[in-house]
Amino acid sequence: MPCRIAQVHRALTISTWEPRFASLIITCLLCTAGAAFADKGEQHVAKDEVKRDRKNVLVVYVDDLGYGDTGAYGHSVVKTPHIDRLASEGLRFTQFYAPSALCSPSRAGLLTGRTPYRTGVESWIPDDAQVALGANETTLADLAKQRGYRTAIIGKWHLNGGLHMQDVPQPRDFGFDYQYGLAAWVKNGAVRNSKEIPRRGPMFPDNMFRNNKAIGPTQKYSAELVSDEAIQWMDSSGSDPFFLLLTYSEVHTPIASPPEYLEQYQEYLTAEARDNPSIYYFDWRNRPWRGRGEYYANVSFMDAQLGRVIEHLRGKEMLDDTLVIFSSDNGPVTDAALTPWELGMAGETGGLRGKKRFLFEGGIRVPGIIRLPGRVAAGSVEDQPATALDVFPTLAQWLEADVDEGVPTDGDSLWPLIDGESFERSQAFYWSIPTPDGMEFAVREGDWKLILDGSGTPQYLFDLANDWYEVNNLLESQPAIRDRLLKTFQSRRAAVENDPLARARNAGPH
Repeated sequence: MPCRIAQVHRALTISTWEPRFASLIITCLLCTAGAAFADKGEQHVAKDEVKRDRKNVLVVYVDDLGYGDTGAYGHSVVKTPHIDRLASEGLRFTQFYAPSALCSPSRAGLLTGRTPYRTGVESWIPDDAQVALGANETTLADLAKQRGYRTAIIGKWHLNGGLHMQDVPQPRDFGFDYQYGLAAWVKNGAVRNSKEIPRRGPMFPDNMFRNNKAIGPTQKYSAELVSDEAIQWMDSSGSDPFFLLLTYSEVHTPIASPPEYLEQYQEYLTAEARDNPSIYYFDWRNRPWRGRGEYYANVSFMDAQLGRVIEHLRGKEMLDDTLVIFSSDNGPVTDAALTPWELGMAGETGGLRGKKRFLFEGGIRVPGIIRLPGRVAAGSVEDQPATALDVFPTLAQWLEADVDEGVPTDGDSLWPLIDGESFERSQAFYWSIPTPDGMEFAVREGDWKLILDGSGTPQYLFDLANDWYEVNNLLESQPAIRDRLLKTFQSRRAAVENDPLARARNAGPH
């Protein structure tokens, strides 16, 4: 059917605050009404059967974690035993890509399987902005809910201007039964508004929301609050299988970790950091360098909190009945600060060029791990490129969920690759985002990657099979490959700019 029942239901739910979708709702109702009532009984029976035999789904999306920030990906200092164990018990990708080099568009891509410019999210979303994930998008949570799963997002959202806003789509409008966490990044008003210079105090978040209601001041760091909530919610799910999108805000600034984690990395702290452990991060400007220890501590703290969730499932003998997918939303903030909020960071790209906000490999290549005993071989390594855009079709196939074939997606199911079968990409990788250096677009086809400026003019061509680090620009020496990838880019860009869901959103009254 061109319009799914779940989409119609959600459209009805949100129509009171987004009237421009009224015509789309009516169209969907007309095209689905007969089939919906005819199939209702069969769908209900299938859902009941699924509840008895489906495995749980845990998708972990951490914030700004670099390709080289964990032991599993080669960091020689940072201790990440839980992420490393996930990798040793599952499949680790060596070329896994984020949908974007920034958090909001990457999250839109993960949830929908659609390159972010299709979804209405092109860059990070400021507080109180009206920008939001398109209300007519179908998400991972919609797929799971369709198959009888309880659904939750616990952690960072950042797909609108704030969890307090009533006039933009919220998690409940995208298939999530339950929400807990931050709109974007950790804030603490008591520290921020202090009259003391420099401002000081622990960054316990006071901007957490539960089901879009503000919680107020807290007394723990963000990752611990998120893990507490995740464990409590999983335990409350009863016999129904669950889908949990677990989105730690670590290691996004402001990084803040308990003292015991800072103690582990004392040798990587300077005297400034040891003597002034709780200075507000915007007041680090014009003060001595703090070293890399605070960043290292925050990675280990995040790992430990994720470990609490994983080990809770293991202890309840639920982990092997759970599909676990782990990745990061974009590359790291390195110690080459470009803005005040980047001071004191020490993200590691594994030597790759670039960082967060750039379309070189360091900005978009991230950790990628899948764990599912009996289907995914423990300790396996996959060198073929994959992307978080693949999660949507992978989960849709695994859940046997209905999807609208008229809605373009930009990933491929990874099950043939996981199962050792023939696997061929249906389309080239494509990225688009405003960047500090003006390189707004990139496309990868096979081992070749073309980077283009905002006008769509090619600027860099790399052979990633022989040049992971993007040192040798072959733009002039390989004109045939350059021109072939340029045509691929132009085709992909045209398809994105003519996306049917985007056109439907833009067609209504404003």
